[in-house]
Amino acid sequence: MKIIYVLSVCFVFVTNYVFPQSTHNRLKVNANLAASDYIGFYQKNISQQKNSRCAMYPSCSNYGMQVFKERPFWEAVILTADRLCRCSHDTRFYDVTYEAGYKSYIDYPYYEKVPFSVIANRSRIYNVPSVKCRQDRDSTIVFIHQQINKGHYDVALLKIEEGLFEQKLPTDSLYYLKLVCYRGLDLLEEGVFDYETNIDESLKKDGNIGLQIALMYKDLGNVEGAANVLRRNVAVLNDSNLLYRTCLLQAVLDAQQEKWDSSRKNFVQACRYNPEMESMLDRNLLALEKLKSRKRKSPIWAGIFSILPGGGYLYTGHKGSALTSFAINSLLAYATYTSIKTKNYGWAGVCGFLSLSFYIGNINGASRSAVRYNQREQKRILGEIENINHIY
Repeated sequence: MKIIYVLSVCFVFVTNYVFPQSTHNRLKVNANLAASDYIGFYQKNISQQKNSRCAMYPSCSNYGMQVFKERPFWEAVILTADRLCRCSHDTRFYDVTYEAGYKSYIDYPYYEKVPFSVIANRSRIYNVPSVKCRQDRDSTIVFIHQQINKGHYDVALLKIEEGLFEQKLPTDSLYYLKLVCYRGLDLLEEGVFDYETNIDESLKKDGNIGLQIALMYKDLGNVEGAANVLRRNVAVLNDSNLLYRTCLLQAVLDAQQEKWDSSRKNFVQACRYNPEMESMLDRNLLALEKLKSRKRKSPIWAGIFSILPGGGYLYTGHKGSALTSFAINSLLAYATYTSIKTKNYGWAGVCGFLSLSFYIGNINGASRSAVRYNQREQKRILGEIENINHIY
């Protein structure tokens, strides 16, 4: 991929910046289209013959195709250069997906939001308590519980829809289990849409249903939506256990938004609703302080350190990307220098163009790596808080 990228950029550079304007008009070369064509050629004729897989998702070639179609040529060159330096390195900073049919690491262009359904959440298991069958009609509920606890969410969801259609089972219980299945299948948007448009208003006062929807909003990144549901829960609930869980989730949301005082108050309030869990308060407050005082990396300093190629990546802990960036930038700078020294100015122009692209990509990428580092640290500590309180 790196070779094809270099060749495509060389071709585009020569046809757009070296040839005279008249030749350029005859060739009618569109820079972004030419680069995309070269990458397409690589995908069709070379990539399939290689006995290897790209570690990133989308793959480097698909990433390049996307940015050359959607961004200006210069920006696309810089973004693709940065991606090639980072490919397969420092994977602990990226979320995992299995969308390509194997384990790979999510790295979308900065301007595009990652679909939640792409992110693998295999560590989260959505179980419900086992129940005993007391009446004939309860046997369906028991079956649904068993299927959910086995991870057969699609089977359970089919049985739930059947029960809601026949209206022979408690609607609140079925709808709560339906939301559990939606979450287990990562159908979060569908679950929220169903809740907002189809659910009876009386069911919105059910605390368990409210908690499920709040979790869906949280996972979708809609913190305000989750907070609104939790506020509604507090206003209508009188069950101390549900209020305890509601306050815990609100404390996590506050911590995510760095509302430290509010988060602390909600942890304390949660223990008032459930005094038996006071032993967890110290652990929660300690984790909250750890999140508040965590070391952060400055994108500005990362960019400044990148004046020496790879220095910014090294500052943010991306050691593999730092080494690759330093090696590529050094080789291209040396090729530019020797071409000028030997008066091979055409090749010097091409190498200089590539060298500048990778150099700017190294600065831009290092600044984004600081953001990625900070997000990863926040996510890691928030995960500890969620695990302490069994949020899921």
